[in-house]
Amino acid sequence: MNAVTLSTATRTRKIAYLTWGCASQLTSFQDFSGWLDDMLYLRELETCDLNQYAAVVIPDSMDSATIRRYAAQLNAYVRNGGFLIAFSCKGIHEWIDVVELKMRPIDAKDWLWWTRPQPYLEIRQPEPRHPVCDVIPLKDMSWHWFGVFDHHPQAISALNLDDDSGSLFLDFPKLEGGGRLIVSTLDPHVHNGERFMPACARFLKAFYPWLNRELGIEREPGDFTVTYLQCYENSPEWTAPGFAESFEGTKGRARLHPQYRLDEKMLAKTDILYVPHIHDQLFLREQQPLLLDYLAHGGHLILCAEPAIPFLPFLSAFQAVPPRPFSNIKVRVRNDPLGFFRNMDPDFDGWQGIFGQYARGWSRMPEGAIWLTEVGSAEDPKPADWLWQCPTDHGRGGLVFMHNGDNMIRYPDHGAHQQGLVRDICLGLMSHRAGPLNRF
Repeated sequence: MNAVTLSTATRTRKIAYLTWGCASQLTSFQDFSGWLDDMLYLRELETCDLNQYAAVVIPDSMDSATIRRYAAQLNAYVRNGGFLIAFSCKGIHEWIDVVELKMRPIDAKDWLWWTRPQPYLEIRQPEPRHPVCDVIPLKDMSWHWFGVFDHHPQAISALNLDDDSGSLFLDFPKLEGGGRLIVSTLDPHVHNGERFMPACARFLKAFYPWLNRELGIEREPGDFTVTYLQCYENSPEWTAPGFAESFEGTKGRARLHPQYRLDEKMLAKTDILYVPHIHDQLFLREQQPLLLDYLAHGGHLILCAEPAIPFLPFLSAFQAVPPRPFSNIKVRVRNDPLGFFRNMDPDFDGWQGIFGQYARGWSRMPEGAIWLTEVGSAEDPKPADWLWQCPTDHGRGGLVFMHNGDNMIRYPDHGAHQQGLVRDICLGLMSHRAGPLNRF
């Protein structure tokens, strides 16, 4: 029985990325996971229904012997209306049968071409230009390649040898059954993953957004929920005055939830969990598996704390800075990549004009954290606020904004953006596209 072609409405608007587990492929997926959906392990491919995906990417540096075992599944995917994209996959012309691919072993004439007094690489973007060339200029396709394809009457070429005798990038846009195939002899993923050859990173930075647009996939952040954990009923901060109102006019919605009712159901409906300064650290240590799972699945955490115990594994004990001279406890913005402090004036840390309430000390940052604000002397500054991402295989771990001090809903108590600091931190966290915080 012939396979039934899935309609556009039937297929999910998702992109799968195939890997056999090598470091460069994993790193490249982490880098661009904001434009991708699922990472599929090659050795388990038979357990996956590829027909659920709008596109499947085979990155370069693939284990060519193993992928041949799945040739029938990959060809069937294209015949059933799928979109397969394959980069520099050795021997692909021998197992792809949805079209007849012919390859010749023609590589770059001079692998050190860029070091020459008059550098030249024998490739060009042919006319009429393929749409991908509108976003990826020739310089970002220029490093080397592994073989060339013969031109094909069903294909459009985006990159040719300079004499037009062969192609390094063929797009078969309208195959029988509604499928599509792109094959390229370029290898951007391996070099991006190895942090080698900047052109490869630029290529992928442009290619994956283009692929999403081709598929009609929108990935702009939508509405989000911030949950304020009510921790200390004896304080007026139990009701977080002004907190919910600060999100008016944004895509954010704020709600309150008691600390001791923290559970998986609540976290499943929470994009950002806000923990104020006075909380039960022994209880939160008991909830460590729940909170770590929340972070691993992309939930964000804003933590106001002076940790007495490392109730989460990435925390360390709070340390105060010497209170004299008084300038030691003046907090200074050091780095603000997501615009957390964009609306704050230089005295944002002064509650009712008193410095030291916002933060009086610091804690050691985990590996990979970004140092946001500093406290202490100019000669020996310490991190009062830092930003860290939960490490995961897929690069989509949630962010932790660690504030070593008092409840931030109290700041500032002056200026045009009163009550705006936590709101802006939340907006900054939600602006971060999935992928490593320090991606390149």
